[in-house]
Amino acid sequence: MNTWLMILGMACITFSVRYFFLAKSIPFRVTPVMQRILKFSAPAVLTALAVPFLVFPQGELDISVQNPFLIAGIFVCALSLLRLGTLSTVLISMIFFWFIR
Repeated sequence: MNTWLMILGMACITFSVRYFFLAKSIPFRVTPVMQRILKFSAPAVLTALAVPFLVFPQGELDISVQNPFLIAGIFVCALSLLRLGTLSTVLISMIFFWFIR
């Protein structure tokens, strides 16, 4: 029951925040400083989600060249610097991960 309560609470918070930003009836303007700050929210969330998988693949810290998850993560970062399309980056990195695994 506690888990369902937490999921429901997170859903309510997510809906409220999105409604606050998207509703036309609420007079809210995002300042230029806030726009600059919000640009970093997606990379920050992605980093917070991905790093545990990259450096703790079996539940223990593994920062070595034998860790295929870390090597593939570094490869994806390097590949993204080339400014390829999202689909191309995902496909190439998946093929790379399949080969090194």
